[in-house]
Amino acid sequence: MILKLELQPTHYYAGVGATVKAFDRNNFMNVYISGENLADIGYQSHLSRLKYSPQNPLTGRNGVFNMGRNISLKLIFNL
Repeated sequence: MILKLELQPTHYYAGVGATVKAFDRNNFMNVYISGENLADIGYQSHLSRLKYSPQNPLTGRNGVFNMGRNISLKLIFNL
């Protein structure tokens, strides 16, 4: 089982992985779940050219912010 937790001042990342045993096989399937920006904090990439865009009328902030919370699931079936 793999566990990764990375804390930064504005973002929270977490990931977990496991191997499933089934059908008399030790490595039948691998399961991974990970989440990014779990606190759903608005942020801009410092390398983005869009951070100097005009004010967004919906948020009142200048520039284009990156996406919010992201949760992903990865399944690998070993045949």
